[in-house]
Amino acid sequence: MEQSVAKPKRFKKPATFLVVLLALWLLPSLALLNLSRSYTNSLAQIEELGIRVNELRQSLYFSEPLRVSRINDLALDAQLVYSIRLQIESDFQHALFRPDVNQLLYVADQFLEKFDEFIPIESQVQDIVDNIKILRADKELSPKLKPLLNEFGVVVFEAMYSDNQSSSATYRAFDSILDKSYSLETEEQDALQQLLADASALLSDYAQLNYLVDKIKKNSVNEQIIKLEAEFHDRQFNLLLVMLGLSLVAMSGIVFWGVRSTKTMKEADQELSSELEINSSKEDASSSDAVSLAVKQVDSDAYVSENRPTSQSSELQSPQSVNVASQPVVPQDSIQQVPEQAPVVEKHVASVTDSKPAIDIEDMLETLDGDAESVELLLGVFVQDHAGDYEKFKSLLTKDETTAARIVHSLKGVAGSIKASRLAIIAASIEMTMKQSRAISEHDLAELEKAIKASVDSAHEYLDSQR
Repeated sequence: MEQSVAKPKRFKKPATFLVVLLALWLLPSLALLNLSRSYTNSLAQIEELGIRVNELRQSLYFSEPLRVSRINDLALDAQLVYSIRLQIESDFQHALFRPDVNQLLYVADQFLEKFDEFIPIESQVQDIVDNIKILRADKELSPKLKPLLNEFGVVVFEAMYSDNQSSSATYRAFDSILDKSYSLETEEQDALQQLLADASALLSDYAQLNYLVDKIKKNSVNEQIIKLEAEFHDRQFNLLLVMLGLSLVAMSGIVFWGVRSTKTMKEADQELSSELEINSSKEDASSSDAVSLAVKQVDSDAYVSENRPTSQSSELQSPQSVNVASQPVVPQDSIQQVPEQAPVVEKHVASVTDSKPAIDIEDMLETLDGDAESVELLLGVFVQDHAGDYEKFKSLLTKDETTAARIVHSLKGVAGSIKASRLAIIAASIEMTMKQSRAISEHDLAELEKAIKASVDSAHEYLDSQR
């Protein structure tokens, strides 16, 4: 007699439910994390633009002679601001779910436009100063020209750096110098008269210089940057709330699944125990019936042999044997379940090698819409301003840590602009180390030196190939 045991009813497709639940949590979470990462990158670009604009604007508060002497540096800083502005526009061109930066780009264009008008006027002052130096350095300078140059310089710079730009006395002094110039030789006369013409043009343009400076200082690019930063932070906070909500829903689903699965397994175990008890009682009853039937058969045979005739007793003296075979059925008290073993997936950490060049020229061209002139200008600025940054940083590290931190921060920003990934990474690492007030290792210093040298060499190589 064979025993069939019913299999317990388990929770239907629990793995499928769990996989679907995890997928519904994981996919939106990955999308939100990617969006948060893009927010962080965009926010870093906008903050870098704000830093560069503030540095450029602060230079306008210098005294005018110092401002004139730094006019070339100001022009390069303006070009760097323009390159960051182009990078922001390129990154936001096809971006989804990000704040609108069109107003920021508009006010940044206005800022750069006014600055482009300001730089040529300041450059005229530098040109006049250079021309005066050249004439005074001439060993064959006539005795009559030297006092005229001195008088010319005094009149021009007094008119520029005082409140008398429109004074008639300035132009009467110019007329006097012009009359005296006719007594000079032709070559010196032409040079002095050219200086007078340039000075007249400069004073006429210099009248609008204060207007331009005031417009640049009052530009609202900083307000737009602060507004965008606040909007980015609000959106990141909302993303965090959504992530927390998704995680709570997923955890609730897992807890519900666990409780339901446990309850179902208990019910199945109880059904199994009941079925085993019923089957065991049936088997006991069957065994008792078989034994009773065998006993009755033996008693019946004995009664027949006692009532036979004597004559036949000898012939029927052989006893009859009754064989009763019983086949007891052993109930299955327990069912051993073999758990399924999930396949073990070995994870190997791939070795990472930096195969990118020191400066990714192709990435720069793509960022700047193929503008090779801007690439050359940015690389030239980098070589001119940052080739000696390692020596400056190392010398200032023990003397002026604040200035040293500014150097690595500037290196990080410039490296990001020229796509020098290795330099950007080591500069950011050193900056973070300094912010945490930890000592910079010799290895990091060596890496910084190598990264600066490799980037400068790469910039030189590209600039030489374009000549």
